[in-house]
Amino acid sequence: MTTDGPQFEFEYSPGKIVCGEGCVAGLGDELTRRNLSRAMVVSGSTVGSTPGVMDPVRDGLGDALVELFDETTPEKYLKTAVEGARVARVHDVDVLVAVGGGSSLDTAKTMSALLSHDAPPAETAEAAIEEGTVPVAPDGDPAPVAAVPTTLAGADLSVIAGVKLTLDPGEAPDREIPNGSVSDSRLMPAALFYDPDLYRTTPASVLAPSAMNGFNKGVEMLYSPYATPVTDGTAVRGLRLLQSGLGTLRDDPMDDERLLETLSGVVNVQYGISTPGRYKASIVHAFGHGFSHDYDAHQGTVHGIVTPHVLRYVFDEADARRDLLAEAFDVRTDDKSDEEVAGAVVDAVVGVRDDLELPTRLREMDGLERDHLPSVAEEIRGDGLMDAAPEGVDPTVAEITEILEAAW
Repeated sequence: MTTDGPQFEFEYSPGKIVCGEGCVAGLGDELTRRNLSRAMVVSGSTVGSTPGVMDPVRDGLGDALVELFDETTPEKYLKTAVEGARVARVHDVDVLVAVGGGSSLDTAKTMSALLSHDAPPAETAEAAIEEGTVPVAPDGDPAPVAAVPTTLAGADLSVIAGVKLTLDPGEAPDREIPNGSVSDSRLMPAALFYDPDLYRTTPASVLAPSAMNGFNKGVEMLYSPYATPVTDGTAVRGLRLLQSGLGTLRDDPMDDERLLETLSGVVNVQYGISTPGRYKASIVHAFGHGFSHDYDAHQGTVHGIVTPHVLRYVFDEADARRDLLAEAFDVRTDDKSDEEVAGAVVDAVVGVRDDLELPTRLREMDGLERDHLPSVAEEIRGDGLMDAAPEGVDPTVAEITEILEAAW
């Protein structure tokens, strides 16, 4: 027997999601509900010393807070995770509370994977460097992670993390340190708290580019070869909310209602993007990764510059579900050609970028020279997310270089 219509599989188990003013006050209650009583906060030094973030988190955790590990960095070195896991064992920690951006959340997940092994974290890390990944022990229990994001990149509802595989940072230039991965369905955060009060403490210079990164997760979810009707629905709704709300990130003060729209949108655009073996980020994120080794630029800043040019190339090569993207951006299609629909979608993305007041040309990036573009193109071509490009999209290094030249 056959059935007509779309057929799909979708297996996704997000943690509890809480969004609202002051919601971190419920952290301790949620941990108690899960029989967790010894929490370690994992953050960077700036977040860890910001009273507007840490005071509400401490109050919310109450007696459950036993330690603060505020040593995460944007580089996400394996050494940092090893030290954090060691500290967690010393204090008999049973839950990691990641507070801040994606770096802290990725480091907490890496710590969780290390803690799933009986061996000392450093010993597990040595093996991970050889294997290129930090595994969760098959018969082990990774430490639960609770996430309290303060940026909008959308790395929260995810079963993966990135890590730089070194126990000796500084021994070699960062660009020579291999990137590793952590991926296991058991690493999905058990609880996620999106508190607008905490986002108001994040500088706009950080919040705005992170929002562009999160926004593009919704764009790419729609044309991913792994898209499903479920993720279509959440991505379209999320993009609508973000298009409406993101402009307030540059306001002082930010509008309460639009900030809540933004947080709701970020939850929606990443809902279902991360499932084992089916990560739905795609070519735009590969372009962002191409600049991550050698240039001190936020990935969201790179996204803001290159996304319009990447999308034009994608639409030249494939349909890439432009009608569904048009629906997300409230673009009328009944009186437009395919080319006009594609152009209107690109214009909508440019409008979001401009609302966030992000740079528009690659030449504005510190340290980047025009003659660097071919080597950046090689990095992009080799990125694993190119394998998740829309059907019919398979750019050569020369074509990627042309896209970068257009963005120069």
